[in-house]
Amino acid sequence: MVSSLLVIMTPGPDMALVTQLVLTRRRRRPAITAAAGMITAGAAQVALGMAGLAALLAVNPALFRAFRWAGAAVLLFWAVRALRAAASDPPPAERPDRHAFTQGLLCTGTNPKVCIFLMAFLPQFVPAGADPVVGVARLATVYLAMGLVWLLVWINLTSLFGRYLYAPTTARVANWIIAAVFSMFALRLILE
Repeated sequence: MVSSLLVIMTPGPDMALVTQLVLTRRRRRPAITAAAGMITAGAAQVALGMAGLAALLAVNPALFRAFRWAGAAVLLFWAVRALRAAASDPPPAERPDRHAFTQGLLCTGTNPKVCIFLMAFLPQFVPAGADPVVGVARLATVYLAMGLVWLLVWINLTSLFGRYLYAPTTARVANWIIAAVFSMFALRLILE
């Protein structure tokens, strides 16, 4: 449980995305919608892992590399979008939230570290003699619930402190920082 909490609370692309959404959209709803997409992607990864994708990725390094590169491509795409938003004058006004769920789904769904954790790490903690499918499902449910709670806490904290930062300059700086963060995570995926 402690190791799961540490993984959940460690800053990564998911936290960067919800932070960007709160600071640039000036409200929590798009970030909460993205968080729902992230948890949905996590549940899908668990289901795919139980269906055999974890074993397939383990024996086929080229497929796993392609998965990493897809994740890097998504992050680089968002970095470019954040750079364009930061460079625009003035920063873009509030945009519709219709893509927030998809952004969250792609952010987590193409993150190989989340995939590895859910498909390889959690199954190690299924009690001996327990049905592995039921055991993994229970552990994943607890992990994803903890992840959702943490994302909601982070979104609320960002919103609370972001109130003091809402200004066109802040949105521009937030987009520059987020572009750098997404680029860094993408580079890590490419170089691993």
